[in-house]
Amino acid sequence: MLHLATSSRPALGPVLSLLALGALCQPDGAAAEGLKYSLGLYGVATSSPFDADKVKGTAAPDFRIEGESFSFGTNGLTYDLVETGQFTLSARLAPRFVVADPADVAGLEHLKRDIAVEAGFAASLALGSTELSLEALKDVSDTHDGMAVTAMVGTTFECTDRLSIHAQAGATWMDRKLATYSYGVLSSEARPGLAAYSVKEALIPTVGVTANYALTDKTALVGGLTADFLPDSVTASPIVKRDNVVSVMLGLRHDF
Repeated sequence: MLHLATSSRPALGPVLSLLALGALCQPDGAAAEGLKYSLGLYGVATSSPFDADKVKGTAAPDFRIEGESFSFGTNGLTYDLVETGQFTLSARLAPRFVVADPADVAGLEHLKRDIAVEAGFAASLALGSTELSLEALKDVSDTHDGMAVTAMVGTTFECTDRLSIHAQAGATWMDRKLATYSYGVLSSEARPGLAAYSVKEALIPTVGVTANYALTDKTALVGGLTADFLPDSVTASPIVKRDNVVSVMLGLRHDF
């Protein structure tokens, strides 16, 4: 599931560094044979936790290059360290896009949130059409200096030859630094009428569903819905106005 709502003022330095590293990791010449490429463009609408009324819409491009033991794309760089068929352990370098920027809300313009680059590990276990996954990432871009651990379970239903539906559920644990950066008010950001607020930590459950309809052998229509449920430690923040965040996306993906 994509989480691609971006900040209105992204920090391009960490993202450019990630793109450059990915380019260096790509094979060339004969070694490039057998790579899989995909390109997509999606429309995304996301409710902001910082505004009870507005929904933010954006166009989100997506690309992916896959090799025998690595993948690189919009969601970062993944290199498989161990692969046994059902179990995979990978090293990860990934951007954390800003789901919603409080600086977009009137009166909170000084609460700017930027894209971070995080590093860590991901593990997955495939059990037929069901997959269990665990990912742990730590900020390496000096953006929020925090970390997150995400556990998910997902399964795919092949409805017809053309239509498949993937459903998933899980939760993300954020430490104090990341949770406060995402949903709180730093002490340096406090103002008269806006007190500092530190989120000690947060466990955020999430559910999602993605539908994939093959228009041709290489082109598919993709739609998805994701809902995150914010805990009390987050909703108690003076800048948070919702107890859930919902994202809807629809677009096209082409495999080369």
